[in-house]
Amino acid sequence: MSVATPAPPPPLENTATGVIGEYTLPASWWTSDKVFEFEKRSIFARSWLYTSHTSRFQKAGDYFAYNFLGWNFFLIKSTNGNIKAFHNVCRHRAYPVIRKERGSSIILGCKYHGWSYGTDGKLRKAPQFDNVQGFNREDNSLFEIKTHVTKQGLIFVNFDNTEDSVPFETFFKGLETELSEFDFGDYEYHMSYELDGKFNWKTLMDGYQECYHCPTAHPGLNAAFKMETYKVVPKGNYCRHYCRIAEHEIAVQDAKEADPDTESSWFGFGRKKQQNSEPVKVVKKENPGGSFDGLWCYLFPTNGINCYSPAWYSIRVLPITANRTILQYDIFTKKGIEEEKKKEFVDFLQQVEIEDYDLCVLTQKNLREGIYSSGCLHPTKERGVLHYQGLVRDMVKKHFEAEQKAGKEINPATVGGAEPKEVQELEALCAKIEGKGEAGKECLEW
Repeated sequence: MSVATPAPPPPLENTATGVIGEYTLPASWWTSDKVFEFEKRSIFARSWLYTSHTSRFQKAGDYFAYNFLGWNFFLIKSTNGNIKAFHNVCRHRAYPVIRKERGSSIILGCKYHGWSYGTDGKLRKAPQFDNVQGFNREDNSLFEIKTHVTKQGLIFVNFDNTEDSVPFETFFKGLETELSEFDFGDYEYHMSYELDGKFNWKTLMDGYQECYHCPTAHPGLNAAFKMETYKVVPKGNYCRHYCRIAEHEIAVQDAKEADPDTESSWFGFGRKKQQNSEPVKVVKKENPGGSFDGLWCYLFPTNGINCYSPAWYSIRVLPITANRTILQYDIFTKKGIEEEKKKEFVDFLQQVEIEDYDLCVLTQKNLREGIYSSGCLHPTKERGVLHYQGLVRDMVKKHFEAEQKAGKEINPATVGGAEPKEVQELEALCAKIEGKGEAGKECLEW
């Protein structure tokens, strides 16, 4: 088995220079329900989204169900060994085909009318339709979603059904080469957990894309890594984060000195209060971050792959509303590692993540107050924030111009099909009733 050896951080830049001239997007983009709904069409329906890892699919028929912005879908390992993604919608009357979060079956049966599908999404059985004239099974397969599996086993999906959808190799050009520095095959699934936060998805991304806040907000991370070497390098639709790890052993407070009111074993690397102003006992402890500089990649718009020597983990940021976001974490630990090491890493990770979570909750509250509009960003320390917010801005503006030109709403995730003429006419009538007709066409105005 090869040894994971992520590249070292690039040479440091002179952070003392730089000119203020870049500002955050306005606060309204973090609080507006209308902007949020527009982002669904302009950003999320056009992006490649990390979903899972192939090691979680052991045999044909293994599946996992997901929901992203209301799109219910599932991943399944087909009988030929490929991972496929389908909308969780029966083609007969739209009932969910998959009703559990995970399971295994090579035949997927809808519990409404008994239609069933294979792992390739093809319709296998439609009770009592065999003798219905004009019925074609091939026209009633599950709606398939574009998927891409990297050489490292990372699974991505893309909901874009337009003619100009961007291939994975173009959207994330160079990413697979970057990820080849880490031996994902030497790690196995350990656990998952999630956090439910009252903040916008971009509030979380703002913190994820810089470590300017780390010395202040992340004492554990600050002790494990040399924050003066932290650097975010934009590389198209992803960013590589670099930082040098601290010595193999770092100074931390003795767990016996912890204040039981502020620390639990779940968050084992938290800050602890000093009692009676007595000096805190400091001990040497093995660095929970491992023994080499990490491989950390932010994947636009809402995903992250973070690799350390003891483990790697993924983060899936699921936007729910303009003011609510769910964070999902999957942790994969190194094969053969001791249980104590696993727990140390999980405690380390969860403490860092809850610190970010708390920052987001309080920041979002202020963003909603209508006092703050925009803030200046550091040209190097917040380079990653500038980059990802620029991608958000550009995709929203481009899609807005496209809808203005078309004179109607454009949803790239819509599944097209050869619908009967009568269905098309009724769909157009509905659009007119809703005031969404094409420019120049009659709409109801009362």
